[in-house]
Amino acid sequence: MTRSSVAHRILLAVVAFTVACGYDGTSPYSQTPPPPPDGAPSSTTPRDGLWTASGSDPALLRFGATQLAASGTVAAGTTVTTASASLRTLNAIAFDDAGTMWVASQNDSLLLGFAAGRLETTNVAIATHVIAPANGSLAAPTGLAFDRQKRLWVANSTAGTLVRYEPVQLSTGGRQAPSVTLTGIGRPTALAFDASGALWVSDGNANRIAKYGAAKLAASGAPAPDVVISGGASTLQAPAGLAFDADGRLWVANGERRDVVAFGAAQLVAGGSVAPAIVLVPSNRSVSVPTGLAFDDAGALWVVSGDGLLARYDRLQLTASGEPSASASLRVDAHVMLWSLAFWPKVRGLPIN
Repeated sequence: MTRSSVAHRILLAVVAFTVACGYDGTSPYSQTPPPPPDGAPSSTTPRDGLWTASGSDPALLRFGATQLAASGTVAAGTTVTTASASLRTLNAIAFDDAGTMWVASQNDSLLLGFAAGRLETTNVAIATHVIAPANGSLAAPTGLAFDRQKRLWVANSTAGTLVRYEPVQLSTGGRQAPSVTLTGIGRPTALAFDASGALWVSDGNANRIAKYGAAKLAASGAPAPDVVISGGASTLQAPAGLAFDADGRLWVANGERRDVVAFGAAQLVAGGSVAPAIVLVPSNRSVSVPTGLAFDDAGALWVVSGDGLLARYDRLQLTASGEPSASASLRVDAHVMLWSLAFWPKVRGLPIN
């Protein structure tokens, strides 16, 4: 299969997911790295680096600092497979403060937690914690984010809900009823918290992003969003990954437009149909299907493409619209259907995401 056909396959999967909400069932910054988050180890560990999950040749993949400084085709430094879920479509990942990596398996509507010790070597690992659906509480989950209270929020694409799990529920596992369920969300795809504790949600069906302030997250219900940013096909098309930078700008991966856009702090307050403050079109459309975003501790933006590319754009490349060439470009060997990114240790100085 050629790279272009793989990219086309990924794009079809993303568009099918975001538009029809289906899944196939088969397939401040400084130059000195900041200190690790509370509860994280102070020394380097074998699980440190950038993590993603592939849905084709399903696995959890880690790339260490040396790999991330280079370009070219690269095999993951750590590859973890599991029998705890199929991981065959668009899998979201997020770390809690203890270093447990949580994975949303869209294909079979499960949440998996892998404690630190199960991520340190290439192996077949059984999840230490598994959250299963309770009365439809999980339905094709595709977005994860932890809030300041260490509670895990999940975006359910087919149900159009956001659900919250408390720390004790995550440690207990099993069929847990969420402590909060928000309905009427549309077709949520990805989640990110801003510095105020508000939760931002991308909606790949309505081609918009929406904000739910802390008050709207306190109890179950069908709240109207506090802010909505739209703009139609010229601005947002199959928006997927979300990430805030240290300046409070919200970056969005447009899967169908094949670009990455940013909205400034003032735009995030006003909302409406607005043009992004910054539009980045990767040089030569090298990022075929941008799906996930994450900032590193130097302020560089990492973009994952569904067809198996990891691209880094340095801080100075993020100041204005353009067609930048990636400062690093890694083609992941033997894995595609990539959807989400997360760093361990967590990057300090950024809003919670």
